[in-house]
Amino acid sequence: MGELGKAIILGIIEGLTEFVPVSSTGHLLLCERWMRINLDEPFWKMFTVFIQIGAIFAVVVYFRHKIVQLLSGSVSGNTISQRVTMMVIIATLPVLVVGYLFHKWIENHMEKPVPIALALWIGGLIMMAVEWARPGTNTQRIEHLTWGQAIWIGLAQILAVVFPGTSRSGATIIAGLISGLSRPAAAEFSFLLAIPAMAAASGYSLLKGAGGMNGGQMTLLLVGTLVSFLVAWAVIAVFMEYIRRHTFTPFGVYRIALGIVVLIVMR
Repeated sequence: MGELGKAIILGIIEGLTEFVPVSSTGHLLLCERWMRINLDEPFWKMFTVFIQIGAIFAVVVYFRHKIVQLLSGSVSGNTISQRVTMMVIIATLPVLVVGYLFHKWIENHMEKPVPIALALWIGGLIMMAVEWARPGTNTQRIEHLTWGQAIWIGLAQILAVVFPGTSRSGATIIAGLISGLSRPAAAEFSFLLAIPAMAAASGYSLLKGAGGMNGGQMTLLLVGTLVSFLVAWAVIAVFMEYIRRHTFTPFGVYRIALGIVVLIVMR
């Protein structure tokens, strides 16, 4: 398979899996093994992180009205907009600190088949248990979030950083459900939290790897990012419509099956 084909497929996988609670890391690792990509090569390692920026742009485009409302309201002095904006910022800080301090240790010890499979299984079981328990919903919109809920969801992001395979969206959405958010509100706040967290990871990855790229690699990076953006935009629209009527139980079952595949294929 040519390099361009690999970039397109990885972009599709990133867009399909970043914002649904199934772990983009597990899927990308399987695809990298299938396409025989050298995971020790700095470009491809940077590529799989940076193309998340395409998925981030998809969030910005899909939630553009909400984002403009929050930012303009914050500037004009609307207390609700200011509070939600500050919640996004404060809830993002823990994962940025942990990611910066421990990223090397995580890469060396946790980005391996067994930890990723375990994270997929445990996350899937928790997801199904939460849906079975059906915790009460007392927060229908993110404008009604409490500080306790926002910080709890922000702390849940740390699990996704420390334990690849957990799924950032999965951890934050389930934390939201446990704390009493409706499914749409939990997903919406999860997506808003993704913007600063993933932008920081993508920017840091680019800073480390941009200097050694040639023209062809820059083209591959742009193609992968564009594909990621287009696919993620469609996935977010479908996902937000899906969760208004359905539970997360099928995603939990899928995670358990994926964990088995990861363990078989990657070992």
